[in-house]
Amino acid sequence: MKSLFLKQGIIVSLILSSDLIFACATCFGDPNSNAGKGMDMAIITLLGVISPILFAIAAGIISIGLKSKKMNQDITEND
Repeated sequence: MKSLFLKQGIIVSLILSSDLIFACATCFGDPNSNAGKGMDMAIITLLGVISPILFAIAAGIISIGLKSKKMNQDITEND
């Protein structure tokens, strides 16, 4: 019961203080300003650097999973 009141209190305080919660300058600011253009390029650059790394990690995990599955099948066939 106590946690319910805490959750409701947090939700009500967020609703009442919604004027303090704004988007960043990239989403909310002037799109033609130099700061906005710089942030857009920074976001694109970060996505360009991070995305291939995440794809490589995912490919490694999938590769390990497939090799493990193949080894387990070979072990069960040899028994």
